[in-house]
Amino acid sequence: MLELYAPEEAWEELQSRRRLYYDSYTAVFSGEHRELARTAAPGSFWSRGGKVKLHVPAAADIAATAASLLFGEEPRFSVYDRAEGRTQEESQARLDAVVGGCGLMQKLHEAAEACAAAGDVFLKTRYDRERLDMPEIQVVRGEDALPEYRMGQLMCIHFFTLLRADSRTGRAWRVYERYEPGRIIAAVYCGDGQRLGASDPETLAALGLESECVTPVKRLLAAHVVNMKPSRVWKGEDKGRSDFEGMRDLMDSLDEIYTSWLRDIRLAKSRLIVPAEFLRRNAGDLFREGAYTYDFDEDVETLVALDIGGDGVEQKITPSQFSIRAAEHAATYEATLRAIVSMAGYSPQTFGLDIEGSAQSGTARRMMEKKSLATNAKKQHYWKAPLEAFLTAVMQLDKALYGNAGLDEHDCVRVELHEPEVADPAGTAGAMQLLRQAQAASTGTLVRMLHPDWQQAQVTEETERILAENGEKKA
Repeated sequence: MLELYAPEEAWEELQSRRRLYYDSYTAVFSGEHRELARTAAPGSFWSRGGKVKLHVPAAADIAATAASLLFGEEPRFSVYDRAEGRTQEESQARLDAVVGGCGLMQKLHEAAEACAAAGDVFLKTRYDRERLDMPEIQVVRGEDALPEYRMGQLMCIHFFTLLRADSRTGRAWRVYERYEPGRIIAAVYCGDGQRLGASDPETLAALGLESECVTPVKRLLAAHVVNMKPSRVWKGEDKGRSDFEGMRDLMDSLDEIYTSWLRDIRLAKSRLIVPAEFLRRNAGDLFREGAYTYDFDEDVETLVALDIGGDGVEQKITPSQFSIRAAEHAATYEATLRAIVSMAGYSPQTFGLDIEGSAQSGTARRMMEKKSLATNAKKQHYWKAPLEAFLTAVMQLDKALYGNAGLDEHDCVRVELHEPEVADPAGTAGAMQLLRQAQAASTGTLVRMLHPDWQQAQVTEETERILAENGEKKA
């Protein structure tokens, strides 16, 4: 078995991945102009000079939409006993408490958005028996951690967290953690923007961290989730594919189109070309002979001074306004945006394109958004297994630390991810009416069908209310 990376080796490998993969997609996701220019390909829009450049946040919109499709509806988390083949009711209450207490849904939305942008994301748990009453879950972006696999098995994950950066000296302190099954190794390094630097044991002690910690459970207390596979540009089993992979040129072109469109609007502002004498002279030049200077009033942006006076020249005001190529820009912009969305694996209709303002049934909308639903289903397969393994480790850790009704050796957490709902009230009502007429479903089943997100208490209350209004007896 090959030895695991040392911290310095892991840092160098991660830096290489940032340069070759992460930086380009992180730039279009964040929209920072400096990063867009730094990571742009030679000859592209962002690599060229120019004072006014606009960025269209299409990448951020794609990532946010991907997260909404995945976790727009809360998954169902349940404790399952694999030995007896049944659900563990005793531990379910504690699982619900942990899910709500650690803000798991907010973490999953954050992780899904970062995963769509970078191609992968990491989840890790921390615990402090004295300060916390349950394990804490953290999200780590793909560019801040390095996984190590051996024959398809995740052996460990190297995490690098920026602790402090001194802008005056250029020094940077980073917390290094290596999560292995049953063990966590930690250190603090003092370097700079590029180098990891030397170990700093004093800062590690000041943070209250141990250089090596044996965890109460034997499982890996972290997870690596990939967005999709395979990556088109990165060979290897340990890297997912960003939703933006292969689209940096198109996204730069979209920015160029939008910048050109806004430039047309600026140039086409209505202006009046007038002789300089028509403008207001600077107060300090009123008693001077010869050349004059003139004040430009910001509230009168339509006036432009030209030196066109002289004999034989007619003193007049000439209006000037260029045409705006709005239709051409709009068509090019929409075509480029449609290509970006489609290459990312989504239907244009998901982003409000090609809907033409027409109302459609749920069946028609589902057909139009078939590509988005298929991409989301593919992502669910990559999320399910690592998320279940991670939550199982979290619940076992919770029981070991606090003695709660957590998970035993044969228990595991099951995660059921829901398919995005395409609302079709008319279709749902028709199906419910047919089931009612055929006496094939109870009132409670129909209420649950209409409100799949309701808790059992809400379903029961609504069922009793309907039966009371209809004069029927409760079964």
